[in-house]
Amino acid sequence: MFQFGRPAGRAFSVAVYLYQPGDGGLDRVAILLANHLLQRGVPVELWMARTDGPAAHLIDPALTVRRVPAPGGKRRLSMIAQFPALAAMVRRYRPDILYSAGNQSNMLVALAALGTDTKAVGRISNPIVRPGQRGPGAIARLLRFRGIARLSDLTIVMGEHDRALLAQSGDIRLLPRPTVTRAMEQARNGRTARDPGDPCRLLMVGRLTPQKDQATALAALARLPHLDWRLTIAGQGPLRADLERQCAALGIADRVDFAGYVGDPDALAALMADADLLLQPSRWEGLCATLIEALACGAGVVATDSTPNIGPLLAAAGQHPAVRVGDAAAFARAIERTLAHPAPPAMLAAATRDHGVQRALDRYLRTFEGLVGAPAPQPVRSPALS
Repeated sequence: MFQFGRPAGRAFSVAVYLYQPGDGGLDRVAILLANHLLQRGVPVELWMARTDGPAAHLIDPALTVRRVPAPGGKRRLSMIAQFPALAAMVRRYRPDILYSAGNQSNMLVALAALGTDTKAVGRISNPIVRPGQRGPGAIARLLRFRGIARLSDLTIVMGEHDRALLAQSGDIRLLPRPTVTRAMEQARNGRTARDPGDPCRLLMVGRLTPQKDQATALAALARLPHLDWRLTIAGQGPLRADLERQCAALGIADRVDFAGYVGDPDALAALMADADLLLQPSRWEGLCATLIEALACGAGVVATDSTPNIGPLLAAAGQHPAVRVGDAAAFARAIERTLAHPAPPAMLAAATRDHGVQRALDRYLRTFEGLVGAPAPQPVRSPALS
């Protein structure tokens, strides 16, 4: 059992809170972090409301997983109702750090740790203020994020813009997104040049929801009948039927393949390594893992200005500047230009180097060490605590 007050020489303990192992980027980061801490000898547990989901297979079998009791219903309301159970677990198991996987759970984790010696660590996984958001709604959202940061002992952000917005609101750290796997690097190294007679290979990855706005990218591609292209859409979600109807209405259905959710990281890396270009037409993002993954696999990227955090990465990778959200005409022009002027592969690799999974997760580890003043753990697997 986790205990208050570490004996001399004992590594600090961490409980990673994740609602469930879903198909989003924050779910994968939380699981990878828990796995990494375990492999580095840190006593760590994964606390979840639900243990089933698309990313469940990524959880290290040696990792202790505890259920946080939760009622049914909508996720946000269910998480709010979890507060008494989570607060009781913090007081029972006494982790040194309680880590929140992303925006929706940051307040829950901060409140659950109040009045204890447990350090609450939140992670900003989506924009603090969404692109185009103005007025009272934007102000209220910003104040809410600042208030949660003040309640937390540490808040992790993914871009300088977010760090500036939360300045003076507590301990704010900019850390790389743990995204680039060895399989992605191998996929990049194994890329083969496209035959000049073959169609351009385009890819979209993400849930088929309004946030990801695949509809804008499809409208953009319909403006490029003079280019020989084929598009694969990897993802599942409620808008699939709508997007299929849109493809038919635009006359591009024979060029678009709906591949469904691709949960195998190696299979996803292979898809990205086969693509000339990733299309990222999102309406809002925190930083966007798929964009980093595609660049790491050697594919170019065309993206919207879904977050200010995206600009420096696109510039470092020699990509077209982000285009305005929802602007199909500008998106089409960016696709055509990027296909005509690809960046050197070495430039893509250099731009994503800091986002390598092991390198980035070691940054998390060192940050946690500094937060609790713990000794460096031994790099060996330790048995789970009970």
